[in-house]
Amino acid sequence: MNLKMAHEPNDADGLILNTLTEGRNSPQNLADKLDYSRQYVQNRLQLLNAAEFVENIGGGLYELTDKGRDEIGAPERDQLETVADALDEIEAAFERGDPDAARAALERAQEAISDSDIDD
Repeated sequence: MNLKMAHEPNDADGLILNTLTEGRNSPQNLADKLDYSRQYVQNRLQLLNAAEFVENIGGGLYELTDKGRDEIGAPERDQLETVADALDEIEAAFERGDPDAARAALERAQEAISDSDIDD
């Protein structure tokens, strides 16, 4: 049975969610980084998982879901990938000496940023 829970994140949850914007992580690493006990972080992750803010992807790792990103105002993964790809294209265009391609890639990056909460 998969029950969805209403969960109002506390301060520790906010720190956990913000840390998970950096990528997948384990309860022990999060506890060490945030100066909480591993058991407390594990309990918070279970609540956040039940609320669908994080996902237990196995192997003791958790990652932020799109719902979790929305909760803290973080950009969605596809928007970040669009910006990262555009930055790679800009670098390659400059190496080729192609300012038009660099400008086009810059415009794609700016559009992805303006379509998200990255600059809020």
